[in-house]
Amino acid sequence: MSGKGTVKEKKRMLLYSSPMHAMQNKFTAFLLAVGALSSSSMAQQNADPAWIPPATEAKIDKVFASYARPDSPGYVLGLMKNGVMVFAKGYGQANLDDRIPLTPQTAFHLASLSKQFTGAAVALLILDGKLSLEDRVSKYIPETAKYGDGLRIKHLVYMSSGLHEYTDLPRASGDPWMTFYYFTRDDAIRAALKPDALEFVPGAQWAYRNINYMLLTRIVEEISGQPFSTFMQKKVFRPLDMRHSDINDDTTLIIPNRATGYAPRSDPRVIAELAKSGVQIRPGEGWVRLVRVSPHYGGSGVFTTLEDLAKWDENWYSGRLAGPAFTELMNKRMHFQHDKDNDAFGLVWRELYGKPMLDYSGGDTDASTYMARFPSEHFTIVCLSNMPLGNAEGKAHEVLEILHLSGKL
Repeated sequence: MSGKGTVKEKKRMLLYSSPMHAMQNKFTAFLLAVGALSSSSMAQQNADPAWIPPATEAKIDKVFASYARPDSPGYVLGLMKNGVMVFAKGYGQANLDDRIPLTPQTAFHLASLSKQFTGAAVALLILDGKLSLEDRVSKYIPETAKYGDGLRIKHLVYMSSGLHEYTDLPRASGDPWMTFYYFTRDDAIRAALKPDALEFVPGAQWAYRNINYMLLTRIVEEISGQPFSTFMQKKVFRPLDMRHSDINDDTTLIIPNRATGYAPRSDPRVIAELAKSGVQIRPGEGWVRLVRVSPHYGGSGVFTTLEDLAKWDENWYSGRLAGPAFTELMNKRMHFQHDKDNDAFGLVWRELYGKPMLDYSGGDTDASTYMARFPSEHFTIVCLSNMPLGNAEGKAHEVLEILHLSGKL
């Protein structure tokens, strides 16, 4: 399969950690009423007129205009060109209780965008000679020995393991796999490894599974002898000066400038899914506040800001973290017995406007996220929303179309 287009993925519900690409497309019909822009809801504006002229800036602002209000959640948009943040704006509120606006300093849950950071941990261990893509998974996780020697690290990285997704299996407690019912990464792993047989022979098929990346974090811990969050601070976040980034493996922790998640109170999908988890809400207009309660990570769980993501993105070109070999490995594609060959390390290769694009999207209870890099252009777009129905990917592609038509891409 080429890097063009998207692939079919398992349907996920609002309160689960959602898969990557195209996941929010089913919500593109969802719109909010247009409101006036306000200085409090579009704080920390930054647009470089040399690259984003006023007319283009106005078109971009229009994409998010209906959310740039003091009574609405919204988006943060960032554009990075040649290592410079040429556009950084927040539209709407990070916290409706206190009318705190969204800004480039707001900390978002990245949802499935977190997978590239898990991939980075794996890549660093490979470059250090402590791990190989050909290693047996059972070497580090003995519980997987029952699946035979064919299950390798590469199958986890490239979503070809045949492991069962934990959300497709019953929880030991009998509770749903929803954020309102606390569960950890290890709870998810225990459930996923309970079946005695895989869904398919490793490498024979492609199937999106969060459990693959959860297991990778366990392997990182086994090799490094430290919690995954500690490894990431020491090996990734601190070396890149990403001071506002962390693995949310403890949901009781304070996260400065956190974006609270919101969904429309009157939306039938929201009402139905909350009811399934035993949450009854008052009818009416406005917003439902949604909070991440379950501290699972690997497939999700990274909190960071737009400004920190700009530092992460620039490493693709500077090699500050581990040299060019790191970028080369993160970009690596592999061929298996199926026809999907555009995956990388928690990323996906595609093509847009005739240019190679490396991207990923995510969705969870408290966020909708998207990031796309155009390596040949040294250009990246990031769109983060504190609405799980926010379709950050769709919004980002509206902006990309504006830039394309203006000759910037």
